[in-house]
Amino acid sequence: MAASQEQGEIVTMGAQILLEGCSSEKINDGIALLIIDPQNDFHPPDGSLAVPGAVEDSQRIASLIDSNMDSIGRIVVTLDSHHPMHIGHANFWVGQDDNTPSPFTQITAESIRAGEWRARDDAVQAWALIYAEQLEAGGRFTIMIWPDHCLLGSTGHAVHPVLYSALSAWSTHRGRCVDWLLKGQNNLTEMYSALKAEVEIPEDPTTSLNKPMIDMLANHPKVVCCGEAKSHCVNFTVRDLLAAWPEGRAGDIVVLGDCCSPVGGFEAQADQFEGDMKNAGVVVCTAAECMSACQ
Repeated sequence: MAASQEQGEIVTMGAQILLEGCSSEKINDGIALLIIDPQNDFHPPDGSLAVPGAVEDSQRIASLIDSNMDSIGRIVVTLDSHHPMHIGHANFWVGQDDNTPSPFTQITAESIRAGEWRARDDAVQAWALIYAEQLEAGGRFTIMIWPDHCLLGSTGHAVHPVLYSALSAWSTHRGRCVDWLLKGQNNLTEMYSALKAEVEIPEDPTTSLNKPMIDMLANHPKVVCCGEAKSHCVNFTVRDLLAAWPEGRAGDIVVLGDCCSPVGGFEAQADQFEGDMKNAGVVVCTAAECMSACQ
């Protein structure tokens, strides 16, 4: 994308920001727990994009932390972090009658070419089409309009309280900080994976593969993955992690199958993810089996 200066001001909003409250890059003892997007907006009953089963998932993750504080050397929590004008939200788009798309509308490159949908901001209209074309060429997605969710500064952006209490207790017990990884602030690309955007933007290097995070996780003997949603952000984060993982170490990635759930209607994608990971040598187990699987 050859961005104008005006576009560049939008593009350079960082898509990934790691908030480290204490120096932790050299920590490599114990397992690393990677909790993906455990936020209120993904939890029933009040979340704007509530995932059935998410409350129980967070309870199981919290219990795992409470029972294994000395075995967990690092916790990384990713946070979906959006602005209202994000490309996956309705307010980015207008239709032929100046209407906004309804949640779960799919916007294709063809519908943009036909004028059915256009970017509300004329300055990014050309990019909107380029983005849709590149997204579809990747073979994973078309643009999906989601209910506004995980808006920065909102209560929906915060971690589910049961899990947050466990995170705080672990931090106090170990004298270590949780590593918080924000993703999705760049309005011009979607970021299902916590490790890279669906379409990378050259002007924003934080949309590229987050190799430092992968290297940090690989310093630990095992990385245990969980969170929301199994069909989307857990799915594609783990796929990207595996693709960049040290050769011969697929079995050091563990997915807690009962600590993540699919978005309603996307159960098949979650099942495909679990099957693909098992076939690749990744360990898929329950929270109760986790610690024995990490031996």
